[in-house]
Amino acid sequence: MKYLNLKFAATIMLAITVYACSSDDDSNSQVTVDFGTAPSSSIITTGSVNVITENTVRYHTIDFTSAPYTVTIVETENDIVVVDLGPAPAFADELKAYIDLINKSGAVIITHNHGDHYGGAANFTDLDFYAESTVANQLNNTADFTSLYPNAVIGVNGSLEIGGLEFTFDKVSNAETGENGYIHNQEHKVIFSGDLVYNLTHIYLREYTPNDTEDEINNWIAGLNMLKTNFSDYNHLFVGHNGSRSDVGTVIDENIEYLQNAQGIIKGTQTLSGGGTATTQQQVIDELQLLYPTYHEGGLLLSLPDAFFPGDPGTDWF
Repeated sequence: MKYLNLKFAATIMLAITVYACSSDDDSNSQVTVDFGTAPSSSIITTGSVNVITENTVRYHTIDFTSAPYTVTIVETENDIVVVDLGPAPAFADELKAYIDLINKSGAVIITHNHGDHYGGAANFTDLDFYAESTVANQLNNTADFTSLYPNAVIGVNGSLEIGGLEFTFDKVSNAETGENGYIHNQEHKVIFSGDLVYNLTHIYLREYTPNDTEDEINNWIAGLNMLKTNFSDYNHLFVGHNGSRSDVGTVIDENIEYLQNAQGIIKGTQTLSGGGTATTQQQVIDELQLLYPTYHEGGLLLSLPDAFFPGDPGTDWF
């Protein structure tokens, strides 16, 4: 009798286990969206397109020219969210043609107040624009931006649902620029870093002023270490220049190394490859190009005299 009771109990336990596993399988089953064929990459004549398709979201990164300026389109079943808009209307015409073929309701997120991230805004005045609240205030008070987009950018503190996805907005202050916004989505484990992180691309150092009381590169590196701590396990990091990476911690480390080298060269604590220390902007640029010969152009050359206008003195490094 005891044997039969044990056998009966074992049978019951097996049945419970099978049911539980079956229930788990049902609860974990993934809905898959049929996104259809992405728009032809041939629409983008001045750059390249990369498409990453997952179960319920599809990402399109569009890189314009050699900088390269990256626009990321986050596509869900019914909506799109466009992160940044590239540097100029000429690129925006192609971007709009690409987005029109996706043919879904949309919104725009701008990561920070630099023209190469909002230059195409005039093509999308029918969409709502969002940014981290401090960045939104900057954009709403920048004549170059408001001449392109006459509506108010919606400022976000914390999290907000946009296009069916919850985006969390945050920023790092006094780094690549005064306020560098970044956005992440926890559900899909994706982060949009704007210009806090560059992908194998020379970094924009124009606003680094080492002679001031606050060292922007120190702030920047601290911000990158925070991103590495919080997001290294994320699936994708979409950057402002040169697409995306899935090895989030590695690309952040690459940026930290680059910034440490740049800081040492500019401050004179790191010797040039040919000997001596840098005393001009051109020497700094030459050394960084020597150290990173395969990197894309990026914004490094904007540190030189005459970069923005005749008589422009260039960066205040020395």
